[in-house]
Amino acid sequence: MPGLNEEDLKRHVKDKDTWLRFVYLVVFGVAFYLSILLTFATSIFQFLAKLFSGSAFIGLADFGDNLATYQAQVTRFLTFTSDDKPFPFAPFPTKLPGSLNG
Repeated sequence: MPGLNEEDLKRHVKDKDTWLRFVYLVVFGVAFYLSILLTFATSIFQFLAKLFSGSAFIGLADFGDNLATYQAQVTRFLTFTSDDKPFPFAPFPTKLPGSLNG
């Protein structure tokens, strides 16, 4: 950190926006963890659907795709790649039903 002096350090530590970002990091970190659990549950349901019916549920596949997009948005926010706060501060990502190939 070139040119960091004591006054700059004090100013940075007292910056309310930085501390608010920290609160968002904690909240979205928890949301990301829960979304991983939801992804796992979705994949188990898809496996069972494939096992017993021969095909996965397209609606659940679309939801999984939207969930993956949400996880990418959260990751970009958590890593300071983006300042755009994901859901619930923005609409949940949605794609047209049946948009997946395969």
